[in-house]
Amino acid sequence: MKLDLEQLIRALSNTVDLVGVDEIQHGKRVAFMTLTCAEKAGYSRSEATMLFRMALLHDCGVSSTKVHRQIIDKLDWVGTDLHCLIGERRLRQFAPLAPLADAVRYHHTRWQVLKELPLPEETKRHANLIYLLDRVDALATLQPDVSRLTGKDRICKKVLSLRHTYFHPEIVEIFLAASDNEAFWITMEPTHLEDFLQSHRSGMDEIVVDVDGLYTIATIFAEIVDAKSPFTAEHSRGVASLARFIAEKCRLTPSVCRQIEVAGLLHDLGKLQVPDMILEFEGSLSREERATMHHHSFVTHQILNKIRGLEDIALWASNHHEKLNGSGYPFRRTAETLTIESRIIMIADIFQALAQNRPYRDSQSPEIIIDILKQGVVRKELDAELVQLVESEIETCYAIATAPSVKMN
Repeated sequence: MKLDLEQLIRALSNTVDLVGVDEIQHGKRVAFMTLTCAEKAGYSRSEATMLFRMALLHDCGVSSTKVHRQIIDKLDWVGTDLHCLIGERRLRQFAPLAPLADAVRYHHTRWQVLKELPLPEETKRHANLIYLLDRVDALATLQPDVSRLTGKDRICKKVLSLRHTYFHPEIVEIFLAASDNEAFWITMEPTHLEDFLQSHRSGMDEIVVDVDGLYTIATIFAEIVDAKSPFTAEHSRGVASLARFIAEKCRLTPSVCRQIEVAGLLHDLGKLQVPDMILEFEGSLSREERATMHHHSFVTHQILNKIRGLEDIALWASNHHEKLNGSGYPFRRTAETLTIESRIIMIADIFQALAQNRPYRDSQSPEIIIDILKQGVVRKELDAELVQLVESEIETCYAIATAPSVKMN
C-alpha cells in the first residue's frame, strides 16, 4: 500500500489538535511560525520541511484536555517533560517519523540545560526553535481577548527576556526578525491559517507501507485516543482484536482481516474532541452532551478520509455507530450500504464497550452482552449471522474483549 507521508502527518496532527476541544490549532500555528522562521534563517528546503513536520507533531504525546490546556496557557509547569517522552516513543515506532523524535523529545528543555546535553547541534537548534514558538503561542493565548497582532510587542519583549536561559540567543534573533511584520501575526487567525496550510504542500512524499506498517501507524493514533481517559483506555485495542477474530471466523482474506483490525484501532479518533468531563460523566448525558458525543464518528471519517489509500478503512471505522435499519449515526446508513467489514466493527464496538468497566456501569457478563446483541438483531440493527457467530464463540470473544493490551515498545 502506498501512502502520502504528508497526508499522514497532517492527519496525525489533526488528531492531536482534537485534544484541545475548543483550542484546536495550536500545532498548526507553531508549524506556520516554524516554517516562517526557517525560511528567514535560510535553512534548506529539506530542513524547513522537517521542521514544519516536527512542529505539526510536537505535541503527539498529549491526550488529556487538562494537559493540553497547560500547554497553551502556561509558560512552564511541573511534569512538562512527560508528554515529550511519550511523543518521542510514539514517533520512534514508525520509521518514516523516527527522524522527528529527538527534537520532539527536547522541545520543552530550556536552552541553559539543552546546550550541555550530548546531542547533535542540529537537534538542539531544532528542539529550541520548536520550544520558543510553542511558548510564543502560549503567551498569545494567555490573553485571548487581545488579538495576536495587538499582543506582538508584549510577546516579543517576554521572549527577549528569556534569551540565554530558555532560548538560544540566535534562535531569538531569528524569531524577532521573522515576526517583525503584521502578516506574521495575522496569518495565525483561524481562516488565514487554514488558507496558509492549504497552500503549503511540500509535495508528494510517497511511502510504501505493508499491513504491519499500517498497523503500527494505527497503533500510534490509538494510543493517543486510549490515553485520553481511564474509560477509553484499551477500548480501541479491544475492538480491533475482537473485530479481527470475528473477521477470521468469517473466513475473510488475511489482508482484509488486518485492515479490519486497523479500522478497529482507528474507529474512535473523533472522541478526542469530546471533553474529558463528558467521557467520564457518571450519570445520564444531557441532550447537548449526547449531541457532542454523536460528532465523534463523523470526525473519525473526516480525519482518515484525507489519507489517500485509507478510504475503505475510513468508511468501516466511521460506520461503527450505524445500524442496519438506518437508525444509527452519523450518516444514517442502511443494510444496503453497510458491508460485512462495517458490520463486524459495529458488533465488536458494542461487545467490547459492554465488557469494559464504564463510568456509569460495571462490566457486563457474557450472557447479558449476547442478550443485548440479540435485541439489536430483533430491532433489525445488527447482523443476525454475525451475532450468532459471536454467540457460538462467546468465551473466546469475551476473553479477547477484556484482555489487557500489550503496548508496543
